[in-house]
Amino acid sequence: MLIHKFHRGGVVHSKQLEYFVTAAKKGSIASAARALSIAQPAVSQQLASLEREIKATLFNRSFAGITLTAAGEIFLTHATALLEQMDIAKNAVSEESHSQNRVIKIGLIPSIGNVVSLPLLTEMGKSSERLKVEISTGPSYTIKDWLESKHIDIALTYREAVDEKSTHATPLIQEEMHLVFSASTEKREFEFLRHRAEVSFCELRQVPLLSPGKKDSLGQLIAYYEQKTGVMLNHDHAYSGQLMTGLRQVINGEGVMILPTSAIFHLKESGLVESVKIVEPDMHRTVFAFTDKNAVKQRHIQQALGTIKKVVSAEYDLQHWCGKLEFATSVTKCR
Repeated sequence: MLIHKFHRGGVVHSKQLEYFVTAAKKGSIASAARALSIAQPAVSQQLASLEREIKATLFNRSFAGITLTAAGEIFLTHATALLEQMDIAKNAVSEESHSQNRVIKIGLIPSIGNVVSLPLLTEMGKSSERLKVEISTGPSYTIKDWLESKHIDIALTYREAVDEKSTHATPLIQEEMHLVFSASTEKREFEFLRHRAEVSFCELRQVPLLSPGKKDSLGQLIAYYEQKTGVMLNHDHAYSGQLMTGLRQVINGEGVMILPTSAIFHLKESGLVESVKIVEPDMHRTVFAFTDKNAVKQRHIQQALGTIKKVVSAEYDLQHWCGKLEFATSVTKCR
């Protein structure tokens, strides 16, 4: 009856559905507002209006956040399906009417952006369909919000950073994780790392580590390997969480970082940093291109994904991005 009234009454609009679904996923109106890039009172107002229109309470509200009521659980299923159908319809119309001069919005974390941004812009410029690309960088949790709120079309990030239920994942590369340290020979504490190709995870206890918190996917990865090995690393060093700031600290010898080579190949080529592959166990993670599952079959999205694969493969061949390609038969490079 609840959804029947919605279908016949026509009083609930797509904005209310979008706000409702986002709030339900985030478990907080404040988090939903951040993900949608709008003011919190606007979300609260729309949700209250939605509950008045359908004559049901959808959320239990408390200081800890919001949870769905029984009616809210029912409405979420239908609201999600309706938004998906609307997306399919809009995408079909958009595909027909805007086949030329499409703008593809891509969000990526800084380490990935460092290696693919410029070649991606170049390759997209060669497109016969004149595809244009807008690239935005941010931490993994921000990329997740951008994708969920449809502020970007494609996200280049890691599986743990994205809601898999609403997205399609295209694996790109299983990247090696390296220990990055200053190339300056004045830093004697890093001398045991020089002229080596590999370093064991347990040896990392000997060096001061600059690492992000566990909100970030890299912080989660480090925590996973600490738990897996039982080895706790030396985290007690100030780090802003910004990649470029951290790399400046590394160059100055203030600490080391755990990063993929995509983040530092330019600094290594300039002789500012050195790196060694982390082994025992091998430390790695897979980079994916995530898209909305309802949009992945669109021609311009497929074309963009093909270009992304081409760029990743080229950077891999140049040994700027060490690891193993996930979409082609190949050997692991940079060992």
